[in-house]
Amino acid sequence: MGAKTYTIGDLARLSGQPVRRIRFYSDKGLLPPTLRSAANYRVYTDEDVAKLDLIHALREAGVGLDMIRRLLARRLSLHEVLRTRLEILEAEIAAKHRVATILRATLRIPNPADGDLRRIWTMSILSNQQMKALAEQFVDAIAAGTALEGPWRRQILAMSVPELPEDPTPDQIAAWDELSRLLADPTFIREVQEGTKAFWTDALDPGEYQVASRLAYEKAADATARDLSPRSPEAQAIARTWLADSAHALGRTPASAFRDWHVAQYERNAGRLGRYRELLGVLGKDFPIAFDRMVWRWLNDALTALQPLQ
Repeated sequence: MGAKTYTIGDLARLSGQPVRRIRFYSDKGLLPPTLRSAANYRVYTDEDVAKLDLIHALREAGVGLDMIRRLLARRLSLHEVLRTRLEILEAEIAAKHRVATILRATLRIPNPADGDLRRIWTMSILSNQQMKALAEQFVDAIAAGTALEGPWRRQILAMSVPELPEDPTPDQIAAWDELSRLLADPTFIREVQEGTKAFWTDALDPGEYQVASRLAYEKAADATARDLSPRSPEAQAIARTWLADSAHALGRTPASAFRDWHVAQYERNAGRLGRYRELLGVLGKDFPIAFDRMVWRWLNDALTALQPLQ
Protein backbone atom coordinates (compact mmCIF):
# COMPACT_ATOMS: atom_id res chain seq x y z
CA MET A 1 0.00 0.00 0.00
CA GLY A 2 1.35 3.42 -0.97
CA ALA A 3 1.91 6.31 1.42
CA LYS A 4 -1.20 8.30 2.24
CA THR A 5 -1.44 11.66 0.50
CA TYR A 6 -3.46 14.82 1.15
CA THR A 7 -4.66 17.74 -0.86
CA ILE A 8 -4.05 21.21 0.54
CA GLY A 9 -7.67 21.22 1.69
CA ASP A 10 -7.17 17.92 3.52
CA LEU A 11 -4.03 19.32 5.15
CA ALA A 12 -5.91 22.41 6.29
CA ARG A 13 -8.64 20.28 7.91
CA LEU A 14 -6.14 17.98 9.62
CA SER A 15 -3.96 20.77 10.98
CA GLY A 16 -6.57 23.44 11.64
CA GLN A 17 -4.46 25.88 9.59
CA PRO A 18 -6.06 28.03 6.88
CA VAL A 19 -5.34 27.06 3.28
CA ARG A 20 -3.95 30.57 2.68
CA ARG A 21 -1.35 30.13 5.45
CA ILE A 22 -0.29 26.71 4.13
CA ARG A 23 0.18 28.24 0.67
CA PHE A 24 2.23 31.01 2.27
CA TYR A 25 4.52 28.49 3.98
CA SER A 26 4.84 26.57 0.73
CA ASP A 27 5.68 29.70 -1.26
CA LYS A 28 8.32 30.65 1.34
CA GLY A 29 10.01 27.27 0.90
CA LEU A 30 9.08 25.99 4.35
CA LEU A 31 6.53 23.46 3.21
CA PRO A 32 6.95 22.68 -0.48
CA PRO A 33 4.51 19.94 -1.58
CA THR A 34 6.07 16.52 -1.70
CA LEU A 35 4.21 15.70 -4.89
CA ARG A 36 2.13 17.28 -7.62
CA SER A 37 -1.02 15.72 -9.10
CA ALA A 38 -1.54 15.21 -12.81
CA ALA A 39 -3.48 18.48 -12.77
CA ASN A 40 -0.50 20.16 -10.97
CA TYR A 41 -2.30 20.42 -7.61
CA ARG A 42 -0.18 20.34 -4.44
CA VAL A 43 -0.09 16.92 -2.78
CA TYR A 44 1.17 16.39 0.78
CA THR A 45 2.14 13.37 2.88
CA ASP A 46 2.10 12.45 6.58
CA GLU A 47 5.63 13.87 6.82
CA ASP A 48 4.28 17.23 5.64
CA VAL A 49 1.53 17.08 8.28
CA ALA A 50 4.17 16.66 10.99
CA LYS A 51 6.30 19.40 9.45
CA LEU A 52 3.33 21.80 9.41
CA ASP A 53 2.65 21.07 13.08
CA LEU A 54 6.30 21.89 13.86
CA ILE A 55 6.17 25.13 11.85
CA HIS A 56 2.99 26.17 13.64
CA ALA A 57 4.47 25.42 17.08
CA LEU A 58 7.64 27.38 16.32
CA ARG A 59 5.69 30.34 14.94
CA GLU A 60 3.54 30.35 18.10
CA ALA A 61 6.80 30.50 20.08
CA GLY A 62 7.84 33.54 18.06
CA VAL A 63 10.55 31.87 15.94
CA GLY A 64 11.22 33.69 12.67
CA LEU A 65 10.69 32.19 9.23
CA ASP A 66 14.39 32.28 8.32
CA MET A 67 15.35 30.27 11.40
CA ILE A 68 12.58 27.74 10.73
CA ARG A 69 13.82 27.42 7.14
CA ARG A 70 17.36 26.71 8.38
CA LEU A 71 16.04 24.13 10.84
CA LEU A 72 14.01 22.32 8.17
CA ALA A 73 17.05 22.38 5.89
CA ARG A 74 18.96 20.75 8.82
CA ARG A 75 21.40 23.66 9.05
CA LEU A 76 20.24 24.12 12.65
CA SER A 77 19.12 21.62 15.26
CA LEU A 78 15.83 22.03 17.12
CA HIS A 79 17.84 22.53 20.32
CA GLU A 80 19.72 25.46 18.74
CA VAL A 81 16.53 27.01 17.47
CA LEU A 82 14.75 26.76 20.82
CA ARG A 83 17.78 27.98 22.78
CA THR A 84 18.14 31.01 20.49
CA ARG A 85 14.45 31.79 20.79
CA LEU A 86 14.65 31.53 24.58
CA GLU A 87 17.58 33.98 24.67
CA ILE A 88 15.69 36.43 22.48
CA LEU A 89 12.55 36.05 24.57
CA GLU A 90 14.44 36.64 27.82
CA ALA A 91 16.04 39.77 26.35
CA GLU A 92 12.61 41.02 25.29
CA ILE A 93 11.21 40.36 28.77
CA ALA A 94 14.14 42.21 30.36
CA ALA A 95 13.63 45.15 28.01
CA LYS A 96 9.90 45.33 28.79
CA HIS A 97 10.62 45.04 32.51
CA ARG A 98 13.02 47.95 32.17
CA VAL A 99 10.36 50.02 30.39
CA ALA A 100 7.96 49.25 33.25
CA THR A 101 10.62 50.35 35.73
CA ILE A 102 11.08 53.62 33.85
CA LEU A 103 7.34 54.23 33.82
CA ARG A 104 7.11 53.60 37.58
CA ALA A 105 10.00 55.98 38.19
CA THR A 106 8.39 58.62 35.99
CA LEU A 107 5.05 58.30 37.78
CA ARG A 108 6.75 59.07 41.10
CA ILE A 109 7.57 62.58 39.84
CA PRO A 110 4.42 64.76 39.86
CA ASN A 111 5.81 67.40 37.51
CA PRO A 112 9.07 66.16 35.95
CA ALA A 113 11.59 68.83 34.95
CA ASP A 114 14.06 68.56 32.09
CA GLY A 115 16.72 67.16 34.42
CA ASP A 116 14.36 64.45 35.65
CA LEU A 117 13.54 63.44 32.12
CA ARG A 118 17.21 63.31 31.16
CA ARG A 119 18.02 61.05 34.11
CA ILE A 120 15.12 58.75 33.26
CA TRP A 121 16.29 58.64 29.64
CA THR A 122 19.81 57.69 30.76
CA MET A 123 18.36 54.89 32.86
CA SER A 124 16.35 53.65 29.89
CA ILE A 125 19.27 53.45 27.46
CA LEU A 126 22.08 52.41 29.82
CA SER A 127 21.52 48.83 30.94
CA ASN A 128 23.36 47.14 33.81
CA GLN A 129 25.50 45.33 31.24
CA GLN A 130 26.41 48.58 29.50
CA MET A 131 27.24 50.24 32.83
CA LYS A 132 29.47 47.25 33.65
CA ALA A 133 31.33 47.74 30.37
CA LEU A 134 31.73 51.45 31.17
CA ALA A 135 33.12 50.64 34.64
CA GLU A 136 35.51 48.04 33.20
CA GLN A 137 36.86 50.60 30.72
CA PHE A 138 37.29 53.07 33.57
CA VAL A 139 39.27 50.60 35.71
CA ASP A 140 41.39 49.56 32.71
CA ALA A 141 42.22 53.22 32.06
CA ILE A 142 43.17 54.12 35.64
CA ALA A 143 45.20 50.91 36.16
CA ALA A 144 47.31 51.33 33.03
CA GLY A 145 51.00 51.70 33.89
CA THR A 146 50.51 50.92 37.60
CA ALA A 147 51.01 47.93 39.90
CA LEU A 148 47.23 47.51 40.22
CA GLU A 149 46.89 43.93 38.99
CA GLY A 150 45.59 40.49 39.97
CA PRO A 151 43.09 40.07 42.83
CA TRP A 152 43.33 43.72 43.90
CA ARG A 153 42.38 44.88 40.44
CA ARG A 154 39.44 42.46 40.47
CA GLN A 155 38.40 43.81 43.86
CA ILE A 156 38.53 47.40 42.58
CA LEU A 157 36.47 46.37 39.57
CA ALA A 158 33.91 44.55 41.74
CA MET A 159 33.50 47.70 43.85
CA SER A 160 33.24 49.87 40.72
CA VAL A 161 30.43 48.06 38.90
CA PRO A 162 27.05 49.29 40.12
CA GLU A 163 23.67 47.73 39.40
CA LEU A 164 20.44 49.62 39.15
CA PRO A 165 17.80 47.93 41.36
CA GLU A 166 14.64 46.62 39.73
CA ASP A 167 12.59 49.33 41.38
CA PRO A 168 15.02 52.24 41.90
CA THR A 169 14.39 55.24 44.11
CA PRO A 170 14.63 58.77 42.65
CA ASP A 171 18.04 59.13 44.39
CA GLN A 172 19.30 55.96 42.71
CA ILE A 173 18.10 57.14 39.32
CA ALA A 174 19.95 60.43 39.83
CA ALA A 175 23.07 58.54 41.00
CA TRP A 176 22.93 56.24 37.96
CA ASP A 177 22.81 59.24 35.64
CA GLU A 178 25.60 61.14 37.40
CA LEU A 179 27.81 58.07 37.67
CA SER A 180 27.48 57.26 33.97
CA ARG A 181 28.69 60.77 33.13
CA LEU A 182 31.59 60.60 35.60
CA LEU A 183 32.86 57.27 34.26
CA ALA A 184 32.95 58.68 30.73
CA ASP A 185 34.51 62.04 31.67
CA PRO A 186 38.13 62.22 30.35
CA THR A 187 39.07 64.87 32.93
CA PHE A 188 37.87 62.70 35.81
CA ILE A 189 39.63 59.64 34.36
CA ARG A 190 42.93 61.55 34.13
CA GLU A 191 42.47 62.81 37.70
CA VAL A 192 41.99 59.28 39.04
CA GLN A 193 44.83 57.97 36.85
CA GLU A 194 47.27 60.38 38.51
CA GLY A 195 46.22 59.34 42.01
CA THR A 196 46.37 55.65 41.09
CA LYS A 197 49.90 55.95 39.70
CA ALA A 198 51.08 57.72 42.85
CA PHE A 199 49.49 55.11 45.11
CA TRP A 200 49.77 51.77 43.28
CA THR A 201 53.54 51.42 43.04
CA ASP A 202 55.72 48.33 43.37
CA ALA A 203 56.55 49.40 46.94
CA LEU A 204 52.90 49.22 48.07
CA ASP A 205 51.63 46.44 50.31
CA PRO A 206 47.87 46.72 49.62
CA GLY A 207 46.80 44.41 52.44
CA GLU A 208 48.90 46.24 55.03
CA TYR A 209 47.62 49.61 53.80
CA GLN A 210 44.01 48.42 54.00
CA VAL A 211 44.47 47.26 57.59
CA ALA A 212 46.15 50.56 58.55
CA SER A 213 43.37 52.55 56.88
CA ARG A 214 40.62 50.63 58.63
CA LEU A 215 42.30 51.06 62.03
CA ALA A 216 42.84 54.80 61.46
CA TYR A 217 39.25 55.24 60.30
CA GLU A 218 37.81 53.43 63.31
CA LYS A 219 39.85 55.54 65.73
CA ALA A 220 38.95 58.74 63.89
CA ALA A 221 35.25 57.81 63.83
CA ASP A 222 35.32 57.26 67.59
CA ALA A 223 37.14 60.56 68.13
CA THR A 224 34.64 62.40 65.93
CA ALA A 225 31.73 60.89 67.85
CA ARG A 226 33.30 62.19 71.07
CA ASP A 227 33.84 65.61 69.48
CA LEU A 228 37.55 65.36 70.13
CA SER A 229 39.63 68.23 68.75
CA PRO A 230 42.00 67.14 65.93
CA ARG A 231 44.68 69.21 67.70
CA SER A 232 44.37 67.36 71.02
CA PRO A 233 47.20 65.09 72.18
CA GLU A 234 45.05 61.99 71.62
CA ALA A 235 44.25 63.10 68.07
CA GLN A 236 47.91 63.78 67.40
CA ALA A 237 48.76 60.26 68.56
CA ILE A 238 46.13 58.79 66.19
CA ALA A 239 47.45 60.87 63.29
CA ARG A 240 51.07 59.95 63.99
CA THR A 241 50.24 56.25 64.09
CA TRP A 242 48.29 56.55 60.85
CA LEU A 243 51.16 58.38 59.19
CA ALA A 244 53.73 55.79 60.32
CA ASP A 245 51.60 52.75 59.42
CA SER A 246 50.58 54.07 56.00
CA ALA A 247 54.16 55.12 55.22
CA HIS A 248 55.38 51.62 56.02
CA ALA A 249 52.71 50.07 53.79
CA LEU A 250 53.67 52.41 50.94
CA GLY A 251 57.41 52.08 51.36
CA ARG A 252 57.69 55.75 52.28
CA THR A 253 59.17 57.80 55.14
CA PRO A 254 56.67 59.38 57.61
CA ALA A 255 58.08 62.90 57.18
CA SER A 256 56.60 66.25 56.13
CA ALA A 257 56.62 65.41 52.42
CA PHE A 258 54.64 62.24 53.04
CA ARG A 259 52.24 64.11 55.35
CA ASP A 260 51.67 66.67 52.56
CA TRP A 261 51.01 63.83 50.13
CA HIS A 262 48.38 62.49 52.52
CA VAL A 263 46.71 65.90 52.71
CA ALA A 264 46.63 66.10 48.91
CA GLN A 265 45.17 62.60 48.73
CA TYR A 266 42.39 63.63 51.08
CA GLU A 267 41.56 66.68 48.96
CA ARG A 268 41.33 64.43 45.92
CA ASN A 269 39.12 61.94 47.76
CA ALA A 270 36.94 64.74 49.10
CA GLY A 271 36.40 66.04 45.56
CA ARG A 272 35.04 64.24 42.52
CA LEU A 273 36.54 60.91 43.54
CA GLY A 274 34.73 61.18 46.84
CA ARG A 275 31.53 61.96 44.98
CA TYR A 276 32.11 58.92 42.78
CA ARG A 277 32.32 56.69 45.85
CA GLU A 278 29.21 58.29 47.33
CA LEU A 279 27.28 57.55 44.14
CA LEU A 280 28.37 53.92 44.25
CA GLY A 281 27.19 53.82 47.86
CA VAL A 282 23.76 55.13 46.84
CA LEU A 283 23.56 52.22 44.39
CA GLY A 284 24.38 49.73 47.14
CA LYS A 285 28.12 49.17 46.72
CA ASP A 286 30.11 48.41 49.88
CA PHE A 287 33.72 49.37 50.51
CA PRO A 288 36.31 47.69 52.75
CA ILE A 289 36.81 51.06 54.45
CA ALA A 290 33.86 53.38 54.96
CA PHE A 291 33.79 56.74 53.24
CA ASP A 292 32.55 59.37 55.65
CA ARG A 293 33.59 62.91 54.75
CA MET A 294 33.42 64.15 58.35
CA VAL A 295 35.61 61.34 59.72
CA TRP A 296 38.27 61.63 57.04
CA ARG A 297 38.22 65.43 57.35
CA TRP A 298 38.93 65.07 61.08
CA LEU A 299 41.83 62.69 60.40
CA ASN A 300 43.21 65.00 57.72
CA ASP A 301 43.02 67.98 60.08
CA ALA A 302 44.86 65.96 62.72
CA LEU A 303 47.57 65.10 60.17
CA THR A 304 47.90 68.73 59.13
CA ALA A 305 48.39 69.75 62.77
CA LEU A 306 51.20 67.23 63.36
CA GLN A 307 54.34 68.91 64.65
CA PRO A 308 57.25 68.57 64.47
CA LEU A 309 58.07 66.46 61.38
CA GLN A 310 61.40 65.99 59.64
